[in-house]
Amino acid sequence: RMSELMSQPTVGFQGVPGAYSESASIEAFAAAGVDEIQARGFHTFEDVFVALSKGAIDYAVLPVENTLGGSIHVNYDLLLRFHGAVHILGEYTLRVRHTLLALPGVQLNDIKKAMSHPQALAQTESYLRTAGIAPLVGYDTAGSAELVVQQGLRDTAAIASIHAAKVHGLEVLDYGIEDDPNNFTRFLILSRAAPPPGALLGFAAKTSVVFTPHRDEAGVLFKAMSVFAVRDINLSKIESRPHKPGVLGAGAGPAAGASGGAEARRASAANGTAVVPAASFEYTFYVDLLVGVEEERTQNALRHLREMCSSVSVLGCYPQNGLVLRPANGSPQTDASPPASSGARVSHGPATRLRVGIVGFGTFGQFLARRWVGRGHAVFAHSRGDYAKTAAGMGVAWVPDAAALSELSVDVLFVATSILSFEKVLRALPAPLLEKALVVDVLSVKAHAKQTMLAVLPPTADVLCTHPMFGPDSGRHGWQGLPCVYDQVRVADYHRAARALALFEDEGCQMVKLSCERHDALAAASQFVTHLTGRLLSKLQLQPSPIATQGFKALLQLVDNTCRDSFDLFYALYSHNANSNDMMDQFGAAFSELRREILDFGAAPPAPAGEIAISRTVAAMPASATVAISDLAIELKRQGKPVISLSVGEPDFSPPPEVMEAAHEALREGKVKYTALAGAHELRSA
Repeated sequence: RMSELMSQPTVGFQGVPGAYSESASIEAFAAAGVDEIQARGFHTFEDVFVALSKGAIDYAVLPVENTLGGSIHVNYDLLLRFHGAVHILGEYTLRVRHTLLALPGVQLNDIKKAMSHPQALAQTESYLRTAGIAPLVGYDTAGSAELVVQQGLRDTAAIASIHAAKVHGLEVLDYGIEDDPNNFTRFLILSRAAPPPGALLGFAAKTSVVFTPHRDEAGVLFKAMSVFAVRDINLSKIESRPHKPGVLGAGAGPAAGASGGAEARRASAANGTAVVPAASFEYTFYVDLLVGVEEERTQNALRHLREMCSSVSVLGCYPQNGLVLRPANGSPQTDASPPASSGARVSHGPATRLRVGIVGFGTFGQFLARRWVGRGHAVFAHSRGDYAKTAAGMGVAWVPDAAALSELSVDVLFVATSILSFEKVLRALPAPLLEKALVVDVLSVKAHAKQTMLAVLPPTADVLCTHPMFGPDSGRHGWQGLPCVYDQVRVADYHRAARALALFEDEGCQMVKLSCERHDALAAASQFVTHLTGRLLSKLQLQPSPIATQGFKALLQLVDNTCRDSFDLFYALYSHNANSNDMMDQFGAAFSELRREILDFGAAPPAPAGEIAISRTVAAMPASATVAISDLAIELKRQGKPVISLSVGEPDFSPPPEVMEAAHEALREGKVKYTALAGAHELRSA
């Protein structure tokens, strides 16, 4: 391992201990096999560059862009200023997970304020508003955690990283409180020495270039970009910054050079010879090319670019989402399978490779293992059946004896058995395996899993309940956007739990934080109802039809999907979720009500004695507003109130006999016509 070949390197970052930059430093070097580093914090980004250029530290880890906040411009400017003195060795992407931290013994309902960097407060605004916690601006995230400890603030929490909780001795009140889960920061790893020639041959490389086009030339940026396009060189980033003449490499020289220039400017100002500069709107462009600098097409593109620019500089060539290191003793050491002449170690793969144990290696256990092995994690499987050949075929270490799992020091233990056998399997696991372990279930019912693990597992074990709401069929093309429900039931080591959840997060799952009880209530009204409907329709033995509608085809597909699962699963969804029985009763009541409605539709309900039966259709007709006004006018008149009514009234007395006789005669002789309406004659003639 690299840690055996080099002493602990000193890595500089901006911030205080516990900062996200320190977390990125630790994780980036761990991915490269350097298990221990000496992380050293500095007050400003410039301080880090100065320390690196002077040899006070071996490496620097600095943020350059965030998916929510955009680019960190000061570091791009410093890269240009210290060009030649520092070189880019690699890049690392850190997912930013904000955590609510407080002093030991403080409860969530004790918190009135939350202190953090303004950007962190903005990224947790919705959470704080819902919790009724007032934001309080601090210097930075880890600095806020440090201040809570120093001042003993029991009504104030800090929003920082899990790493900050460990560093400053704080307790985690809540984890993953950011409003937008798409919160990632890209860091660059810098060194005084550039990677040796050929170090990246055979690996996907990235080259960072900075250039300043000639002024007053039409289409100069288009022309600059075309030198890459015509050679099929893809760009992952382009950034413009105001051009500052004389900045390139200024930080690489002696400090006296910079101060001398300043003294000259002060002297010219004193003797009146200073010239006021004119406005100069020139820009320098930073681009990241997804190609190695040593490739012929890259060299040709850079040569072409120099013809149209006043300056072109390569800031570094390094692995895409990786890191290239040379051991401190200078002897070359390779990782993976780069050419023997590379003389460096190149790291790729997950930021932190986990040792994952899986108990229950059936269809779903294999589905999980196959994905995680593909991501570079070490997976160890155990099951009652013999799956040794299956495990070997997918790169999983088969462990026939559960007791042997205890000796493998797994980071997380997944129990992927059926719902019905979950408790039996859990009780059969050896005690040494469970002591201080992180145990995770993947059952479709959560309250049962929670209660069982709390009852069976030792109190030193962390309990994490998850429900990946997908399987081999729905997840065969990837897990991107698929929901994964989780509940951190009992967690002491939040950092370990976060790494376990990252197994799903890194696949792009939609992480849904729900209590186990809330999950079961929602699942009964969705998952169980789906299975119940499919099973019920299967009893009808529905068959495809040449006149089937899309809706009918969807019902057939539902029957096929639900009946493909075992009846054991359907029974377990019913028997191990208390809400499912209520949903079954509601389902039956709804069917009876609908049956009664359709049979009674249109028929007149029985009328009370002495009243006329009116059909449901007539009863559902709205009352006439005119009649209502007339009734009101009559009632007011009966009360002796003067009323002037312009509505058509309904006489409440019989007409005289003469009128009745004339009306009858008119009906007998056909002397009755409808009042003419507009358009009636035209309609008849048409």
